[in-house]
Amino acid sequence: MAAKVPPGYRSNDPRRTGVKLWLGVISANMIGLFAAVYVSSYLRAGAGNPDVMFAIYYGALGLAGLADAFWLDEIVFKGAFRRNLQGKTGRFVGKNEAVEDVAASMQRSTTSFPVMVLLCCVLTYGLFNLVNRGFNGWWKDIGQYVHTLKSKDTSLPHKREAVRELSLHNRPEVLDVLEQTMLEAEPEVAAYATWAMGRQKDNASMNRHRIPPLVDRMRHGAPEVQREAIVTLARLQHQAAADEVAAALTLELDRPPSEGAVDIRLLWGLGYLQHPDTLEVLDKALWHPNEDVQRMAAWALSQQRDSGKGREAADLLEQRLPAAPLLTKCAIIHGLGILTDERSNLALIHAYDAATPEQRKTTCERISVFISPDGEYDREDLLMPQDSFGMKVIHGLGAMRATTPAIRAEVEPWIEGVIADGNTDPLVRESAQSLLSGIRQQRNDRVTD
Repeated sequence: MAAKVPPGYRSNDPRRTGVKLWLGVISANMIGLFAAVYVSSYLRAGAGNPDVMFAIYYGALGLAGLADAFWLDEIVFKGAFRRNLQGKTGRFVGKNEAVEDVAASMQRSTTSFPVMVLLCCVLTYGLFNLVNRGFNGWWKDIGQYVHTLKSKDTSLPHKREAVRELSLHNRPEVLDVLEQTMLEAEPEVAAYATWAMGRQKDNASMNRHRIPPLVDRMRHGAPEVQREAIVTLARLQHQAAADEVAAALTLELDRPPSEGAVDIRLLWGLGYLQHPDTLEVLDKALWHPNEDVQRMAAWALSQQRDSGKGREAADLLEQRLPAAPLLTKCAIIHGLGILTDERSNLALIHAYDAATPEQRKTTCERISVFISPDGEYDREDLLMPQDSFGMKVIHGLGAMRATTPAIRAEVEPWIEGVIADGNTDPLVRESAQSLLSGIRQQRNDRVTD
């Protein structure tokens, strides 16, 4: 005897059900789109509680995705999952049922329907982001940190961390947020925002209109903000800030070491500025007792290559070279290699000859500058690559390739002597051979027998 058919089983009109589901899909998606626009607009404006807003946002997304899945189930699988929920399984099928209804009642929908729900939610998520102009990406990169900065309950460490995260994203909106924070926030947070403005140097929206607020902070901000504004303006190569950077560096060079270390970011900033009027203060730093200050000064002087004062900078480096500590000599040799003045060949030769065999094998270390206010982030490595003292000299000679007869008359015999010296490091010897070959091939005017 056949099982009893549930009430209303045969009376169900598939077309009527399809229309109801279609209306449900339209309603759910309209509600979802409204929620997507409403939530994104409020949070972009800095209003509303994110927890509540996102509950509405994702609730509407889930509702729309579920409605879409029921509709697709009706279209593709003839409502198999709906029938399963209603208890209309295969054991209730009568002989007068339509073939499609019988087939639908026999299908297993417990696996296919959840997959459709996930697929519909993903598609709805994409539609939401299309309508609200990439809100989810904006919130991930910017919005959550803006909320942190504006919240009165956020601690200073969390605000500093929010600024640091914002500095990593080169998006146009970031500059507006940082500028507002720089002008309005607590001095400690404003200092971080000022530093972050410099980190946005490659932002497509960074232009001359961003400079005046930084100049204002340099002149009228709290002391910690003024320092970050000076460094940032130097990083942005704002030439008018050269006097302020040089003045700040001079004050630190003149004070006793007991009152604090020299902020080497100022030397780094002068290297970025490449201003010809800063040679005097850089020369002063080159003779400072601290070796890191000396090395940074040597690097900054080497950046004068395109300022029109390259020869003067090379003279200052050559004068310091004989009496400098070994690591400072490394930095000076590196700097002379960047300036590439041919006359500096002789200074490099004398430096090599004055070094002991052990010193020639000493590694010339890089120097790392951390630009962030706390000295922990935004690292830049200078005096790269790291090589032995001997290799630094050979690389420097290669950069300032000897071409004039008078210089070559000194350089070529010296290189031949280095190659013939049994104590020469094999790598240095190989590089010296390559250098000598290059000099002779480039301009071979040697007198032959």
